[in-house]
Amino acid sequence: MKVGKFFTKIGTVLIKVASVCLAAFILYKVATVCYDYGFRIFAEKPVDREPGIDVNVAIVEGKSVKEIGKLLEEKGLIRSGDLFVWQEKFSEYSGDLKPGVYTLNTSQTPYEMMAIMSAETEPEETDKTVSASEEEEESEEESEPSEAEFELNEDGGGEGQENPEAEGQGE
Repeated sequence: MKVGKFFTKIGTVLIKVASVCLAAFILYKVATVCYDYGFRIFAEKPVDREPGIDVNVAIVEGKSVKEIGKLLEEKGLIRSGDLFVWQEKFSEYSGDLKPGVYTLNTSQTPYEMMAIMSAETEPEETDKTVSASEEEEESEEESEPSEAEFELNEDGGGEGQENPEAEGQGE
């Protein structure tokens, strides 16, 4: 009977040791997966190297971040749509993704794509204002001679010196 109890105790100890080893192995695997996932949230690499492939993506009003992530994954721009949700949540672009048509590249990181999709688009009035100010600058340049033109005129035409701008304005 003593031999039977001895083997029972050894069996019980072996089962406990195996259970602890199995639990440690599972904990190690879960921790590794969680670390990798967490690391990828902040340091995901692009799908492809430079130059990558340009892909047009249309984001419509009312699309959730999860739907955008799934779309980007389907287009081959990111590896995981679910991970994109967490990346957006923890980024400076959280809640700022705007509807529109974007040209994204497979060599861009998810954060670069978010920066593009959350960028402010310039209204048309701004473009007109810039154009008007550029026209004013051009008309000022035409009316006022530059230093080089002024020196050429004082020197009696500046023999042997070329100034293409002055030639075009003198006609």
